[in-house]
Amino acid sequence: MPNNKDLALLIDTARTAGKIAREYYERGDAKVWDKSENNPVTEADIAVNEYLQTTLQAARPNYGWLSEETKDDASRLGAKRSFVIDPIDGTRAFMDAKPHFTICLAVIENGVAVVGVVYNPILDEMFEARAGGGARLNTRPIKPNDQHSIAGCSMIGYPRKFKRLGWPDMRVSVRNSVAYRIVMVAAGLRDASVVFTPKSDWDLAAADIIAREAGAMISDLDGKAFHYAKDDVKENGVICASPRLYFLLLEQVKTAGTPSNPKKLETRMSDRTDEKKTPDQQPQLLHIVIGGELIDPMKTEFKDLSKVEYVGAYPNYGSAKNAWKDAAQRTVDNAHMRFFILHAHHLIDPDNDGVIG
Repeated sequence: MPNNKDLALLIDTARTAGKIAREYYERGDAKVWDKSENNPVTEADIAVNEYLQTTLQAARPNYGWLSEETKDDASRLGAKRSFVIDPIDGTRAFMDAKPHFTICLAVIENGVAVVGVVYNPILDEMFEARAGGGARLNTRPIKPNDQHSIAGCSMIGYPRKFKRLGWPDMRVSVRNSVAYRIVMVAAGLRDASVVFTPKSDWDLAAADIIAREAGAMISDLDGKAFHYAKDDVKENGVICASPRLYFLLLEQVKTAGTPSNPKKLETRMSDRTDEKKTPDQQPQLLHIVIGGELIDPMKTEFKDLSKVEYVGAYPNYGSAKNAWKDAAQRTVDNAHMRFFILHAHHLIDPDNDGVIG
C-alpha cells in the first residue's frame, strides 16, 4: 500500500511540475547561471524544485529529502523512506530547447529505490514503476529489447567516447538526461546506454527502479548495484541494457576501459606542467578558440567553414577557456552557434612528415 500511494503522489506531482517547466520552456526566457564550473542551472530548475519540495514534504513530512537543487541536509540517512529528486534532469537540453529533459522523482527505502517516476513534460511521456509492480509508459507495460550483440545495437551515449575506446560500430544517439536514457532502454526505445562519467543519486534513483521493474539490468561501471543512503551521492557511471546485452557491455568496459581510466587512451582535457617551474616558465602549449554556426548543435559540423570565427591562440587551457566563455556568452541566444577550444599537445610537421611536441 505505501508504494501504491507514493506512486500516485509522484505521478500527480510530476504532472504539475511538468506544467511549470513547460511554461518556462515555451517562453524560452529562463535565466541561467553556473552553480559551479560547467554546471548550469536555470530559474526553471529552481521553480520546479520549490514546488516539488513544498508539495512532497507536506504530503510526507516524515520522509527524508535529497534534491540536486537543495542543500543536502542528510535527512535521507536517518529516515526509513526518503525522496530523491531531480527537478530537471537534462538542463542543457532544456536550455537548447530540445524536448529531452525529464522530471525525476523517487522514493528510496533502506537505500534502494522502491518507487520512481521519470516524466518528459514536452512529449508527455510518463515512465513509472513501483517495487514488484512492473514498469509502464503512459500506463502501458514496458520491457527492454532482447539485443544479442554490441555491434549494431542502438546505444545512447556520446559517439566520440565509444570511438576513442575502440568499441564495435553501433547506432549511437545522444540524450542529455541520464534518467531519460535509462528509461528509453527500459521501454525498448533503445537497446542500451553506457555512461562513463560519475553521476549523482538524483540522476539515477527514479530511472533505476523503472529499469529493474521493466526487466532490464542496471549497475555502475564495475557491475555494482546503486545504493542511495550513503554520505557520497556520486555513482561510478552507468550500464543499462537487457540481461544478455548487459553482460557483454560490462565485459567490454572491463576490456577497453573508460575515458577516465582507459586501457589505451586518455580523453581528459589537461595541460602538461612542470611542478619545478613557475607559471611563466611552463610550456607554451597551443590552444586555439574558434566558433561557428553548426548544422546540428550536438555535432561538430559547420554550416559554412568560410564563416568560422577565429577568436585567438592561447598558451594554456585556463586562458583559452576564459576566451571561450566570453565568446560563447555573445551568442547565448543562438543554440547553433558554438565555440570550441582546439587543444594541441602535438603538432604535425609536414616538412618532416611527423609529429612534434
